[in-house]
Amino acid sequence: MIKKLSGCLLMLSILSITANIQAQSRVSFDHYKNNAEVQKALNDLQAKGASRTALHKIAESPGGEPVFVLEIGKELKNVPAIFVGANFEGKTPISTEGALYLANMLLDSAKYTGKVKWFILPLPNPDATVGYFSKVKYERTVNGSEVNDDKDDLMNEDGPDDLNGDGFITSMRVEDPEGTYLISEKDPRLMVRADASKGERGKYKLYPEGLDNDGDGEINEDGPGGINVGINFPHLFKSNAKDTGLWPGEAPETYGVMKFVFSHPEISMVYTLGTSDFCIAPPRGGRKGGMNMESLKIPARFAARIGADPEKTYPMNEIVEMFKANMPSRAGREINAETVTDMLGLGASVNPLEEDLKFYTDFSDKYKSFLKAKGFSTDRMAADPDKDGSFELWAYYHLGVPSFSMNLFTPPKPPTEQRTRESGFRDPTAKTAEGDDKEKTILAYIDKKLHGTGFVKWQPFNHPTLGKVEIGGIAPFVTSTPPALQIDSLCKMQLPWLLNLSKKLPDLQLMQEKVTDLGAGVYKLELFIENKGVLPYPTAMGSRNKQPAPVMVIIEGESLQFLEGYKRTSLGDVGGNQVKKLTWTIKTDKNSILKVHLESPIFGSTVKQIKIGG
Repeated sequence: MIKKLSGCLLMLSILSITANIQAQSRVSFDHYKNNAEVQKALNDLQAKGASRTALHKIAESPGGEPVFVLEIGKELKNVPAIFVGANFEGKTPISTEGALYLANMLLDSAKYTGKVKWFILPLPNPDATVGYFSKVKYERTVNGSEVNDDKDDLMNEDGPDDLNGDGFITSMRVEDPEGTYLISEKDPRLMVRADASKGERGKYKLYPEGLDNDGDGEINEDGPGGINVGINFPHLFKSNAKDTGLWPGEAPETYGVMKFVFSHPEISMVYTLGTSDFCIAPPRGGRKGGMNMESLKIPARFAARIGADPEKTYPMNEIVEMFKANMPSRAGREINAETVTDMLGLGASVNPLEEDLKFYTDFSDKYKSFLKAKGFSTDRMAADPDKDGSFELWAYYHLGVPSFSMNLFTPPKPPTEQRTRESGFRDPTAKTAEGDDKEKTILAYIDKKLHGTGFVKWQPFNHPTLGKVEIGGIAPFVTSTPPALQIDSLCKMQLPWLLNLSKKLPDLQLMQEKVTDLGAGVYKLELFIENKGVLPYPTAMGSRNKQPAPVMVIIEGESLQFLEGYKRTSLGDVGGNQVKKLTWTIKTDKNSILKVHLESPIFGSTVKQIKIGG
């Protein structure tokens, strides 16, 4: 009896300990987490799947905060990987929650982790998050590096000031004959630019809330911190812009991300949770490159085909006409300056390639249908466009892999009938004298969903240098950060789409072979390599910039001579759900055995034996 009782007590003790461990490792999504809580959540997630997870410290911020990547699938070998980065600018805490939520989903199901490894980075810019978690909220995007923004003798001496003591940094409006703003007649909360074409003249200047702390005549021009990690990546990096840093990767957080990614060549897809949204709409085009379009040389291999002199220079419009005359357009592809730039490989590519836009557009349509089937409305304020120097652009243009971004929250638009009834709500792209529809959508959201709490009413204030001003405006984080009660529902609705995309990865396999005896010990060998995935390998951008590394086909065997073809052959491009044939002419002994290797840093190595003459 005593033994039975002891056994029961022991079992209860074990169950209690197990339940306590599970409770401790459970990650909650009922509030936004600061960096200390993010690190705890990562440790809890790592403990939850200890046998298949690992934590990698990739950087320490200038403010002394650690930056970690969670690896899910550390036991997997020779499999592709997906890298997930979130909240690079530090001002979208919903993105950090989304990354942790996604990690939790992956650890709860083996469906998406059996043949794919995941690297999840929830907070690469921890210093910037102080703007949300500090007593006075302001939308900070820079890390803690010391940068003298106004090039004076002081450092970080003129940041924002909460003059009215409401806990927010908003705006100041002051009457000024040189002002360019007016108070909207439709909604006095809005400040709109005066339209000179309508005879309007501005009456107000707008400033961020604060003082001229250093007495240089400017307000808030040199606040704390210096580099925006989210725009410190190489593609379209702007070295002379504020907050970008002096060179790409100057921020230790950015450098740490790039170093980690380059040390893991198995990364074949990238997700970014932040302000842009390539899931809803494909990456934007229309950018202009920095080339001199009036003086271009044509590479010799193309010059001969279009009757040009490779030693001469031509203006782009003349080159386009030569291509049109000698190389008719392919179906669905117009010959223009952009396509010629891509074909000739002139300069850095600044716009997504047409072949890649096909799968981006297809997935975008499918994503909208996916959300509609769930009853989730996409009738909301458009996400911000992708930014020069961003992680998602670097991943597509430099790594050459499919790069998808997702914005988990923007304010919903008013009902269609309300937009029609209120003349202020027009075409979202049309700017009006009463302000743009973006601001009006935000105000409608504040009124209907936040019951007015997201707007600070304009109130008079006696400013020491500007005189009589009014302080007010839209509160920080209103457009990017929904109430914490919505974290779970927003993530549950949208993040499964990223899991679906993980099933679209390229999947290259040796499909079959064909050996034809040509006599005298000579054979024709044909190999058929199949891409069973939906996405191509590589992307068109990857093919253009030779990144990622090619898949190599290697043939080995005793007494083997190559009459046509090589021992090592690059597979080249293979479209989604397509088969590619490679052909060799070889000489070898009858009944010999060949070993065919399919090798790739992404897909690993597979070997198939082929018997010759049998």
